[in-house]
Amino acid sequence: MSVEALPFVNWIFWAALSAGTLLVVGVTELLGGTTSGYRLFMAWLLAAFAAVLLLSELNLSTGTALDASTAGTRRVLVLAFVTVTAAYLIASMARLPRSGLAIAGGLVGVLALATLAAGSPTFSPLLFSVQLALAALALGAVNAAMLLGHWYLVTPKLSPTPLRRMMWLLLVALLLQVVIFVVAVVTVSSGPLGGPIGWLTWLRLAVGILLPIGITVLAILASRAPSLQASTGLLYIGLAFIMAGAIAGASITYYTGVPI
Repeated sequence: MSVEALPFVNWIFWAALSAGTLLVVGVTELLGGTTSGYRLFMAWLLAAFAAVLLLSELNLSTGTALDASTAGTRRVLVLAFVTVTAAYLIASMARLPRSGLAIAGGLVGVLALATLAAGSPTFSPLLFSVQLALAALALGAVNAAMLLGHWYLVTPKLSPTPLRRMMWLLLVALLLQVVIFVVAVVTVSSGPLGGPIGWLTWLRLAVGILLPIGITVLAILASRAPSLQASTGLLYIGLAFIMAGAIAGASITYYTGVPI
């Protein structure tokens, strides 16, 4: 991976975290069960994420092989995402209907990720797009769930159903990431599994996907207890591993061209 790719890996991380969290928060709000305090906190946090994403977008170099023909479309989508996120914050502060805004904004963010993948130097833009969409879902689900876990400390009568929905979504996203990893290695190239990059590839799979699957299963089982502190603690650990896995996956893709 060249030095020029580092800003793109950074962009992918913030875009996936922002879009995935906004989408998960929107769907959760639509289904109900969370508190107004949690929703307002998430709206402010997402506004901060969107600001970092915008700065990351403006920092991307133009006119290079890594910033190909889709750069203009991607920038428009990022600006749209930032605008919708700001609108979601305003609607949250005014207590207006807003779940549709969050879902639409999350989808725009995922589309921006797919647009980046379409113009990136990878052997399979389609698989890279799917990988980034799943990374967004995983990051969004684990981030939203971990933060929601804190509300159960002050609102013990809050239903655990929203938290469990997020954890099940996280589990599905991680399992699908395993499938995409295998498909990429089998259909594109198994080169990243060996050589100087091999150890990082295996760590990406083991620490960034498989270990979080086990942690998520334990968190789901722990959510059966009256207290959800154990689930929240496990999600903290899962968030760290999934973040590391997302960064490693994007880096390996730019280094080898294989979207894993």
